[in-house]
Amino acid sequence: MPHSFEQQLTERADFRDFIDQFDSVAVWSANESGLSYMSPAFEEIFGRPVEDILDDMSVFIEAAHPDDRDRVVAVMEDRDDRLRNGESYQMESRIIRPDGTLRWIEARMLPLHGDSGEVSEVVGVTIDITDRKCTELELERQNERLERFANILSHDLRNPLTTAKGYLDLATDKYSHKYLDVVDQALTRIEEIITDVLTLSRIGKAAETTETVDLEAAAKEAWLIVDEQRGRLETMDDLGAIEADRSLVGQLFENAFRNAIEHGSTGSRPVTDDSVEHGSQDVTVRVGPLEEANGFYVADDGVGIPESEHEQVFEAGYSTSEKGTGYGLLIIKEIVDAHGWDVRITDSETDGVRLEVTDVAVAE
Repeated sequence: MPHSFEQQLTERADFRDFIDQFDSVAVWSANESGLSYMSPAFEEIFGRPVEDILDDMSVFIEAAHPDDRDRVVAVMEDRDDRLRNGESYQMESRIIRPDGTLRWIEARMLPLHGDSGEVSEVVGVTIDITDRKCTELELERQNERLERFANILSHDLRNPLTTAKGYLDLATDKYSHKYLDVVDQALTRIEEIITDVLTLSRIGKAAETTETVDLEAAAKEAWLIVDEQRGRLETMDDLGAIEADRSLVGQLFENAFRNAIEHGSTGSRPVTDDSVEHGSQDVTVRVGPLEEANGFYVADDGVGIPESEHEQVFEAGYSTSEKGTGYGLLIIKEIVDAHGWDVRITDSETDGVRLEVTDVAVAE
């Protein structure tokens, strides 16, 4: 007959010593009669002696934060039913230690099946996740501040910008002066920066849901949206499909294409049947699959980027063009990070720029 979890802990001193080393992870076991074992880490987490919880399981309820207490009570009341049904559970909650400090814990319970197949005992792990939760909550606060900032950009800045552009159009209709052109360029640049910053602020939320995305179709659609007359796009038929957020993949291609055109030079590659053409052939952009890793590349035959700058291209403000906002490649990096991919810049076969996206989730 197999030993119970408590017996294993008692009889195997090495296993017991191993468990006792953890300060922020309490291991415990229980049966229908109540709690049978709790590791010493309980005292570190709850600030109370192990004997307290072994004598009276209501200590769990007493320690629970008032806003979480009802949930804790419900879980404890369902304990026997969960035990009989062999159910497991996981719950995050807050506790208040005797000294008044607040801690976040995560409790997990798993059933143990005996020879007869019935559950006679459960084992559990209670983990102190305070540091992780503090990080999560701070990130939520930062995201809320970023959302408010995005709203300011979207409304409080765009409204006066629209007004300024409207009056500029009226002035341009009546007068012709190079200074008005400079003002128009400045307002257009402000509008582009606002658009890029708004995009950055919304990438994280957009990447929470994914779907199957055909890369060739996404690249061609993005090229049409860019609508540049200074280049052409070549795509390979075997690009395949990936699991990603469709809109963000489109944004990635748009930014990569604009970067190639804005920083490119005149190319001389001949037109092929699979080219998507838009007028003159100033720069050729090619999208293809990576042979050595799950991913794809976007390459051009432009002037390239010095190898010494390959690492800094993804930083905010980096641009080799006076017309660039300096956020294009940063947005690509944020989109890649949001999906858990990797990206790097290298030289293309034609001495232009080659952007490689790797570790992509390939659609089955």
